[in-house]
Amino acid sequence: MSVTVFGSFLRKVRLDHNERLYDMAKKIGISAAFLSSVEHGRKKIPNDLITKVIDLYNLNSDQTAKLMDAVSSSNKVIDISDFSAEKQEATIMFARKFDELSPEQIVKIKKILDEGDKNID
Repeated sequence: MSVTVFGSFLRKVRLDHNERLYDMAKKIGISAAFLSSVEHGRKKIPNDLITKVIDLYNLNSDQTAKLMDAVSSSNKVIDISDFSAEKQEATIMFARKFDELSPEQIVKIKKILDEGDKNID
């Protein structure tokens, strides 16, 4: 199994700090096997792992944004259990209809999500 985008990001952080996977895992407080499983997408990325990487490696805002993008790209499952009933319904409706969207509609939706602009027609 190949490394996820998140795994690639962590590898770059390790290389930048002259660390091995074992060193990073020890610093974060997890096993090297678990960290490897997370990097390869076999285990879910724990939120505290993200926070620890940001804090322990003093990631700046640009690096943190790239890390969060890597997390989003690597997650295969999205937990919506904490969403309100209305947001859950909208999310499910969107997922069910996604294949029916035109490329133009997808571009508009991405623009709305990227910019937070609610007035795009």
